[in-house]
Order: sequence, then C-alpha cells, then structure tokens
Amino acid sequence: MWLLRKLDALAGTLIAATFGLAGSQLLEFIQQYRQRLGGHLAEAQIALRAMLDNTVFQGLDVAARQALAAPQSDRIAKLAAANRAMADAAGDWDLPFRFFWRIDPAIAMATLKSFQPALPLTLVGLAYTVAGMVLGWMLWELLKALFAPPGRYRRAQAGLSGSR
Repeated sequence: MWLLRKLDALAGTLIAATFGLAGSQLLEFIQQYRQRLGGHLAEAQIALRAMLDNTVFQGLDVAARQALAAPQSDRIAKLAAANRAMADAAGDWDLPFRFFWRIDPAIAMATLKSFQPALPLTLVGLAYTVAGMVLGWMLWELLKALFAPPGRYRRAQAGLSGSR
C-alpha cells in the first residue's frame, strides 16, 4: 500500500507539473499566435487588393473579380474580428478566453510547430502556472475516480487521509 500511495503522489505531481508548465506558457503562446494572426491578416488584405485591382485576374470584369474575391473578403473579416477581439481584451486575465473563443486551428497549429517557450517572470505568469498545476491535480483525481471500481475510490481516499 505504501508503494501505491507514493506512485499515486508521483503521478499526480507529474500531471500537475505538466499542466503547470503548460499554464506558464499560455500567454507566450497567445502572443506568438497574435503575431502570426496579424501576418495572415496582412497577407490576406494584400491578396484581396491584388484581386480587386485587376492585377491577378486580368481581363475579368469587376463583378467577376468581386465574386472570386468574396471568399478572401470573408477570411479577412474573420481574421480581423479575431485580431480585434484579442486587442480589446481587458488584460491578461481576459485574453485567454478571447483567444479560445476565436482561435483559428490552422494558425494555432502553425504557431505550435514553431513555438519558442519563454520564462514568465510576472505575477500573472505565476498565477497561470499555479492554475495549471491545480487543474492537473484535479484532472488526476477525476481520472482516478472515473476508473476506480465503484465504492473503492472513496474507501481509498478515506484510508489515505486517515493514515497521515
């Protein structure tokens, strides 16, 4: 039983540390995502101007060019709305909610592939680290409760708290 309790504590600590590290990098990831989002927005705007200025679709009339440019316009509107939502965030506490609400999966994956971790030395960075650790421990306890035989998890918890 002693070994199982130690392994349980180790697993919980490893999961909490992993989530804590992820939490500590969240604001840096969002910063790098915003840079990439701004780049995608600028490129889409340049491409749209080229389409409408008759430099890409030479020989087409204005209505045909506008019809071909409509998907590009929709993409610009979506990127601009996401960019504006994050720029209008009330601060570091509001930013992650706006980020996850407006995330573009393709841009997020590209950001993840080239992500450069940073060492957060702010109170907010520490708070996100602690929140990640708490979330990791909660997840570990939830997983143990879900996969334990019925009634066994409560007895194990009672035994653990009584043996300390």
